[in-house]
Amino acid sequence: MADDVPGHLRAMQAGDWEGQYPPSVLLANKIVHQGTRSQAAVHTVPFLVRMALDPRLVNRHRFVGLLAAIAIGLDNNYLPNGYDPREDRDYLARMRGEADDWAQWIAEAADDVQRKQRKESCEQVLIDAEAVVRSYDAVREALPALAVLLASDSPELRAETANLLAWFPEFASISVPLLKAFVADEVSPGAAATGVVALGLLGEPATVPFIESYLDSPIVELRWASAFALTRLGIACPAVVDVLIQVVARPPEKTGTMSFLSGSYGSLAMMALAETSEATTLRAVDAVLAGLADCTGVERFYDKYYTVQMLFTLLFPGEPAEPPQSFGDLSDVQQRVVRFVADQGADARPYPAMNALSRWKVPTGHCALRAYAGLSTEGKDPNAPLRDPWEQFRNH
Repeated sequence: MADDVPGHLRAMQAGDWEGQYPPSVLLANKIVHQGTRSQAAVHTVPFLVRMALDPRLVNRHRFVGLLAAIAIGLDNNYLPNGYDPREDRDYLARMRGEADDWAQWIAEAADDVQRKQRKESCEQVLIDAEAVVRSYDAVREALPALAVLLASDSPELRAETANLLAWFPEFASISVPLLKAFVADEVSPGAAATGVVALGLLGEPATVPFIESYLDSPIVELRWASAFALTRLGIACPAVVDVLIQVVARPPEKTGTMSFLSGSYGSLAMMALAETSEATTLRAVDAVLAGLADCTGVERFYDKYYTVQMLFTLLFPGEPAEPPQSFGDLSDVQQRVVRFVADQGADARPYPAMNALSRWKVPTGHCALRAYAGLSTEGKDPNAPLRDPWEQFRNH
């Protein structure tokens, strides 16, 4: 039930913050939990828009970020290729068109309990599909009012506004000129990079010359953003690939103003690199491993997670028809990453790597994996339990 939503909105407006999480996070957990929009989400949009536009309030970038989540859910589901609202609208139309089939399926239930379960399940599918489309449309209608925030005094708010505009291709005729002017004048590297990425996600071919002009920028964030956006637009020339490889090896420091994927330059560069034919070369993989070697600490958890997930999806896709019988059966790049993982501490190996290796029938126990890769197991306890890789994150 959404009876606590008004209280969260009031707390956001008042700036009240009790406990571990700000009210914007509590509200997001209620109405866009894991990207699923609830029926209440669309009704919060007018309030969030007014608060985002109210200069008396603090942390207004949180309100704009929540509006983006209400519009599309989780951004990592649509990176690096952008969002197409037609897909959700088509899905809703299909669900409405299947209502007659659902009615027969419900009527054929074995008893009243099953009939009730089927009816509620069908109703929920339609509710969720309608909530997605209605939420997106409600935020889209507010964009003309919100666009003025590109000129706000806060770099975080400017960046979040650029991020928001990236997800609305139907608004591109208005947002593209605004974003180009914003990038040209922006003094914050992270915010400017967000604007360049937004232009790429909108997918307008006419923006290519503007985006290309930043590929050799002296500012690393802008070079990265240009390469990312050009890859999205189908351009993966050697200069673009070179920039992406440089960034996965040594990403810019997070400053809080680049807002896509929580500011993870390295993960986003890896996503873009994966769209190119160079992603599985030894040169690219070595760069990724160099970046992962520096990716330590709880604050870099998601950077490491998304990068590893993409790397192992590329190098160990699906389940092989004939699993490798030995380490020598792996390709050179596969051997390189298996050695890298085997050389990590038993509690420092990310889940996506272990999951991929398991699918390929590669040992995942610490000592067994080291022995498989030809590494020393001296001084290692073969019976030592593997710690949950999520433990450190949960404790944090």
